[in-house]
Amino acid sequence: MIELISWNDYGESHYLRNLPSPVQTATDYIVYASGMQNYVLNMSHAPWRILAKYYIAWWKSGVKPAVTMDQAVFWYRKHSKAVQCDQPGVIVHGADQADDAVFLWVLVRESAIVVVDVGDEKNWEFSVQGGEATMGRVPFPKDLGNGVVPEVKIVRNGVTVAEGMGRVNITASCEWYNMNPVVNLVGQGVNREP
Repeated sequence: MIELISWNDYGESHYLRNLPSPVQTATDYIVYASGMQNYVLNMSHAPWRILAKYYIAWWKSGVKPAVTMDQAVFWYRKHSKAVQCDQPGVIVHGADQADDAVFLWVLVRESAIVVVDVGDEKNWEFSVQGGEATMGRVPFPKDLGNGVVPEVKIVRNGVTVAEGMGRVNITASCEWYNMNPVVNLVGQGVNREP
C-alpha cells in the first residue's frame, strides 16, 4: 500500500501539486525558505499525477483502467551524480545510489514505439503494447557538452503521434547539487508547467 502524505513538500523535493507562482501578486505565490527556490523552480512534478491517477483508479476499482490517450511521462536530473558543483560542501547523501539516466513511464491506446534521444544516445526504442504501462530508461551520454535535452516521441505505424522535449538541459556543471528530478509529459494530460 502506498500513502500520499503530501502534495507540496518542496523542502524534500517530493511534491505533486503545481509549483507556486514566482509572481508576488499571484494568489498561489509563496515565499520559499532560504535557498529552497534553487531546488524547485522550473522543476515541476505535475506529470507524475498521471501515474498516480492511473494506479489510484486501478486500486480503487480493482480493474485496470481503460487507456484513452497516448502519454509518456519522463524524468531526469539536471546533472550527473559525479559532477563537481560550484557549491561548497558535501555531495548529497546517497547520490552514488542514483542512476544517471532519463526514466520513462508510457501508456498508449494502441501499440506503439517510443523513441528517445539524449544527446549522443540516439534512437533508443521501446515497444509499448496498447493499454499496458511500460517503463524504460536511457543512460546519460558520456559527453554532455554544453548540455543536452532529452527528446521523446511516440510513433505508431511510422507516424509520430506525440513528441516533446525536456524543459531543462542535462549539464556537466552546476552551481549547487540538486538531485530533484525534472518531470515532463509527452501527450495529453496534466499541465506541463514552465
